[in-house]
Amino acid sequence: MPPPVRGQTQAPAEERVEVRRYLGALRRSRWLIFGTVALITGAVVIASLALPKSYLAETSIVLDVQDALGQTDPESTRRQLATVQTLLTSPRVLESAAGELEGEDPDMLGSQVSSQADPEANIITVSATDDTPEGAARIANTVSQTFLAERTRFERERLAGSREQLEEEITNLENAASPSAQVQIPALRDRISQLSVSEGSAGSDLQLVSEAEAPSAANSSRPLRNGLLALFGSLFLAVLLALGRDQFSPRINGPRELGRALELRVLTGVPYVRGLRRRRAAVMSGVEAEAYETLRASVELALRDDPAPRLLLMTGGVHGEGKTTATWRLASALARSGQRALLVSADLRVPRLHELAGLPIGLGLSDILAMIDWEGGEPDREILDRAIIEVTSGGPGKRKRGRLDMITSGTKAKDPGRLLTAGAMAAFLKYIRQLDYDYVMIDAPPLLGIVDAQVLARHVDHVILVNRLDRLTVDNVADLRQTLDRMEVAPLGVVVIGARAEVSPYYMTRRPAIVQTGAEAN
Repeated sequence: MPPPVRGQTQAPAEERVEVRRYLGALRRSRWLIFGTVALITGAVVIASLALPKSYLAETSIVLDVQDALGQTDPESTRRQLATVQTLLTSPRVLESAAGELEGEDPDMLGSQVSSQADPEANIITVSATDDTPEGAARIANTVSQTFLAERTRFERERLAGSREQLEEEITNLENAASPSAQVQIPALRDRISQLSVSEGSAGSDLQLVSEAEAPSAANSSRPLRNGLLALFGSLFLAVLLALGRDQFSPRINGPRELGRALELRVLTGVPYVRGLRRRRAAVMSGVEAEAYETLRASVELALRDDPAPRLLLMTGGVHGEGKTTATWRLASALARSGQRALLVSADLRVPRLHELAGLPIGLGLSDILAMIDWEGGEPDREILDRAIIEVTSGGPGKRKRGRLDMITSGTKAKDPGRLLTAGAMAAFLKYIRQLDYDYVMIDAPPLLGIVDAQVLARHVDHVILVNRLDRLTVDNVADLRQTLDRMEVAPLGVVVIGARAEVSPYYMTRRPAIVQTGAEAN
């Protein structure tokens, strides 16, 4: 293991990589996160608005332990509180309370009332819910007062029963004329006196210390509170989904990582501009323009010793990576720099290049190939001249710089794969080499899953890959690397779409475009 760099430990570097990977996963899944949060939060808010409001009112009953038990044993206190809590919602109490509440029955009341004991404070809280604040307070107070009255009556009845038993024993002792009666009768009369005192204070160990008041706000069906809880809960869930999705389908996090995985040099990194705000889009468009100028300079420098015309195949790994847009932008940059460039739309399956140029699809490559002898004859010069369309560069009153022509994909072919992989395409490209161009840019289908680009690569000088970070998985990159190993032409490099870019005032300078385009192509 190599020693760490001076002044820097290995652990922080690995941590930065992991944080960057996680942030990249969240950025790629931003629409999943937004959709999950919006869906769950919206559903909770709508459900809260649809549900009827419920109000909660509470009363507090305190237990005087010493009066009740003559002791302060914690276990005895706990049992006493548990007994009181159970008796509060007993059928007898609910039935008595329902008789005092108009429109209530014991079963309904049982679902509206609950109790909770706090052993630390010797307090029992009685909670009642109702669809009106006044109703909730009335139910809580009525149940609490009914319970206290029932308990007092029960205690008095119990003590009165005990007193009657003692009086009956005294009568029996007096009638029996037993010698021990003179000893027992005074003790029994003393016990009767104690019971009389207890009967007078029955129920005093429980006191209603706070009555319920009508609540000012609903306890349930709170859209704002529920919405905020749902927002944070769904955000946490969405982040977990995004990170889990990245674990099951990992992505490449940056141009440098992609270049290492493909074992190719990164020609340039292009930011993804579409969908940004106006001012930021203007700045990022400047960054994008500079990125393609960098790509143009890299290509010219790398191929300065190659004889003209230089045939460049532009392709990607999968659909939707932006290789058609990159082809158009690179050819436009070459034309602005004074080069003679020809664009060939060889993506006969999903052609988009003519849309960027604002041209009708018209006569094009498929028509030329259909008229070439399958054994390798030359194309019809008249048809070829008609198929080559000049794309205007510069603006009114400005001198043209360079030259940009295009051959569209042409009439939709029934079997595009056969047209591109047969000898007709090889004959067409052989003939193109005789024309007066510095660069011939060929927009080809993706490499994975389609053989067209792999066959076309045999007839060109160089291949440039265009890959978009949020479209490629690690498996895609591995398959692409294996495909490149089987190809006879080594790629010139890779153009990374979706790279991060630093905003700078230097990028605010607008550059002239060949034509105005507003769509992103394949």
